[in-house]
Amino acid sequence: MNNKPSVTVLLVTYNHVSTFEKAIESILEQKTDFNFKILVLDDASTDGTSDLVRMYARKYPEKIIPVIRESNLGGIRNVFQALKNIDTKYYATLEGDDYWCDETKLQTQVNILENNQDCSFCCHNSYRKYPNDEANPKNNTLFINKKVKSGKFAFPKKICRSQYIEPHYSSRMYRTSCLHLEQVKNPIMVCYDIASMFWFLHFGKMYYIDKVMSVYNFSYNGVYSSKDSDTQHYMSANVINEINKCFDYKYNSMFLDFFKRKIPVSLINTLYIRYFAKNNQLAKIYADLLNKYSWRINKRINSKILFESVISLWNGKRICIEVRREKEM
Repeated sequence: MNNKPSVTVLLVTYNHVSTFEKAIESILEQKTDFNFKILVLDDASTDGTSDLVRMYARKYPEKIIPVIRESNLGGIRNVFQALKNIDTKYYATLEGDDYWCDETKLQTQVNILENNQDCSFCCHNSYRKYPNDEANPKNNTLFINKKVKSGKFAFPKKICRSQYIEPHYSSRMYRTSCLHLEQVKNPIMVCYDIASMFWFLHFGKMYYIDKVMSVYNFSYNGVYSSKDSDTQHYMSANVINEINKCFDYKYNSMFLDFFKRKIPVSLINTLYIRYFAKNNQLAKIYADLLNKYSWRINKRINSKILFESVISLWNGKRICIEVRREKEM
């Protein structure tokens, strides 16, 4: 076995005291014919997670490198600073509330990337668990539809299952040579889960493995998962807008369709954005759409429903009727 590590595992954690040990043990259990190191990125936890990080670093000094922030940087800055120091051929990602469930995960992904030089990263399927909501119908379900089989995916021309899937953050291994930090305009492009997918697809293909090798714990405590559905749609649309902007609107037609899945865009605006708007106009157009949707969210929060009704139509479509009274502020 070559002494130089081939893979860096980024274990990103903040206040994960109840789940951290399962996460790091699932990394330590990996069986490989190469060395790997674990970079634990603790973003100034306040619940005792930092003590666990130190304990594991003392126990496995040859394997674990602790990075305990003195103050909270936020997820993006925490990861971005670490990416600048990766010196291995590949790197994999895991958050402290999730874990891997296959001891061959790293070896399998390295083998795939070694044999597929046109691929910039590799992913696999995951289980979705709701530890605080076990009655949830999505509990213990697959993250990616089982109809999706192993194979390569290029940058999508449209958002559909034959061209686009979105494997979970815990499933990813990236080829470091495709990171290209010198080209990054916004750190979210290499740190945020959806954005990093598109960033690496810009430099190569994704190899998807139809095998469950990680578990995603949906806790409702995250920055995104704790929000109501309208706010989640706004947050997703905002990220899509930032990705589109970072690519200088090169893939605008596809990202417009993706954006419309999150917040409504009128037919007139769709036609204008797709066929007539110039690149220097798009930033303002998308910002206006986001601001209008944000206003609608705030309007709903500050109002009271007096009457609502849903009329079902054909093809699963519905007409929704609401009568609201504005609350006193």
